[in-house]
Amino acid sequence: MDVFEKLKNGIAVDMHSEEYRPCVEELHRTYKALHRLNTAEPLSQEQADAMKDLFDGNVPESLGIFTPVQIDFPKQMTFGKHVFINHSFTAMSIGGIEIGDNVQIGPHVTIVTDNHDFDNRYVLKCRKVTIGNNAWIGAEAKIMPGVTIGENAVIAGGAVVTKDVPADAIAGGNPAKVIKYIHEKNNQ
Repeated sequence: MDVFEKLKNGIAVDMHSEEYRPCVEELHRTYKALHRLNTAEPLSQEQADAMKDLFDGNVPESLGIFTPVQIDFPKQMTFGKHVFINHSFTAMSIGGIEIGDNVQIGPHVTIVTDNHDFDNRYVLKCRKVTIGNNAWIGAEAKIMPGVTIGENAVIAGGAVVTKDVPADAIAGGNPAKVIKYIHEKNNQ
């Protein structure tokens, strides 16, 4: 199992170890591709080529991302069909991010998959984030390591999601809590 698989599977890795070296090399590759992507003219061939380089050729044709964007480990991400990500998206994706079909992500959203050991801060402990089909993530929401957001769920703008959100739930606040379910009747 290589270091990227270990990190996706939640196995602790020391950032000072020789084993972590491919991660540093991937960061360097990614930062160059991000620079090209974020400075390219929108909707240009240069931007399309930079997007392909960023994801190492594994990007669905229907993925839409408005720049600027900051993604540290894009190869650790998978996307369903018709995903839209608005500007200023940050993904700390070393632990893996899976995004389902028809997901919409608002501006200034952050998804984090990595954390550090309390005793040795150079030891990474990652947990994958999963976003189900048809989810909607509101502007400036923060999604923390290990969270699963269910199908059709809505995350309110500014929410800090630290625990799983069930399917069809609307969650908001800090920490985010289920406010109601999409198909509940309003009692107003």
